[in-house]
Amino acid sequence: MTRIGIWLAFLLLAGLALAPVPAEAQSGYTDDRYPHLFAPRNQRPRIISIPQRTRPTAARSQQTSESLRPPSDRSRAGSATSDPANPEAATVPAAPTTFVLVLGDNLAEWLAYGIENAFEDVPELGVNDQTKISSGLARAEFYDWVKAIPELLAREAKVDFIVMMIGSNDRQAIRVDRDTFEPRTDRWRELYVQRIDQAMQAMKARGVPVYWVGLPPLRGQRISADMAYLNDLYKERAAQNGVNYIDVWNGFVDEQGQYTQFGPDFAGQIRRLRTADGVHFTSAGARKLALFLEQDLRRDLVGRIAPANPEATPGRLPDGGLPVPQAAVPGLVAPEIVQPQPRPLAGPVFPLAGNPAQIRTPPGNAPPEALPAPTAARTLAGDRPAGALQGTAAAVLVRGEAPSAPRGRADDFSWPGSPRSPTSDLPTARAP
Repeated sequence: MTRIGIWLAFLLLAGLALAPVPAEAQSGYTDDRYPHLFAPRNQRPRIISIPQRTRPTAARSQQTSESLRPPSDRSRAGSATSDPANPEAATVPAAPTTFVLVLGDNLAEWLAYGIENAFEDVPELGVNDQTKISSGLARAEFYDWVKAIPELLAREAKVDFIVMMIGSNDRQAIRVDRDTFEPRTDRWRELYVQRIDQAMQAMKARGVPVYWVGLPPLRGQRISADMAYLNDLYKERAAQNGVNYIDVWNGFVDEQGQYTQFGPDFAGQIRRLRTADGVHFTSAGARKLALFLEQDLRRDLVGRIAPANPEATPGRLPDGGLPVPQAAVPGLVAPEIVQPQPRPLAGPVFPLAGNPAQIRTPPGNAPPEALPAPTAARTLAGDRPAGALQGTAAAVLVRGEAPSAPRGRADDFSWPGSPRSPTSDLPTARAP
């Protein structure tokens, strides 16, 4: 074969190799090792994205979110009472007879919620929430508490306690006419203290106990410092105006005295007390906030609260006042009116010598009667003289004489001496 024939045969074989392969022939191609490298483009495996398992999304109305306000339905009409003799009778709710008026801003609303939870066991106590969201003493143009307090007290017929908690929104300038005064300046402090005094005097005019609850720390060092500054003003003015100041700061800080979101609740269990915004409270935090006020309220409720069922009252005060509840407040006992018995001037007389049966108690307040003196001196050994008793026991126990040591014993200090028998030093016991 010539050289030209060889080249023609080579070109023929190359053309057959480069010719397109029919689709029928391509369908049988498989490669378990690297199919994406050598397979034709239309035979390369596709990149399949495996969908991840997702939880079924609940409806928007059912999704739980962190609320900045306590539950809306917080009105407590009272606990239900029924007749034990007739269990099938319809229960009649007992309406509260003593009311706590709560005033203030957002935090005071949580305080009212905590007070209701704290006094669930006292159906006679009701909470009247008259708080105003985003209010304060600094922004009188938004809500003027100095003017609102007398109007609220005039409108409310039944107010037995007043609780005020405000200041979380007062890190703002005070505007008077066309002048603006920045927070914590001398003029701002003067105006703010004036409004505190006016609010306290308006609440005291009702003639009921007034409690001013201090502010807790908020998240952030600067804002917490402002809250501490306001607490100093509240505490100072409360002492000047005769108002009870309740300090809650230490209940919401950590060991270093800084703001903390978690901490022990009113029962001592570690719970989340503050919300994610660093300002408001959770349900556990609101209950702990009310704990600082609960003790003072329970103390002042004694003798003041009236039972919800007047027919069950065991008695009334001698002056015809309100009935005294016997178990209205758990843990506290209502004072009973008992006439004290006169105490005698002298108690029973116990003679040091003689027969104990001779004890004479003077009747009433009469002076004690004189008791006859003993006829003869008595001794521990009887009426006989001590010298008449004989024997080792009488010598040691009655006369106090030390017995002589036997010869050769460790306490024999005689030196030198004549030999004696071991029993020669013992006294001879004679019959009396």
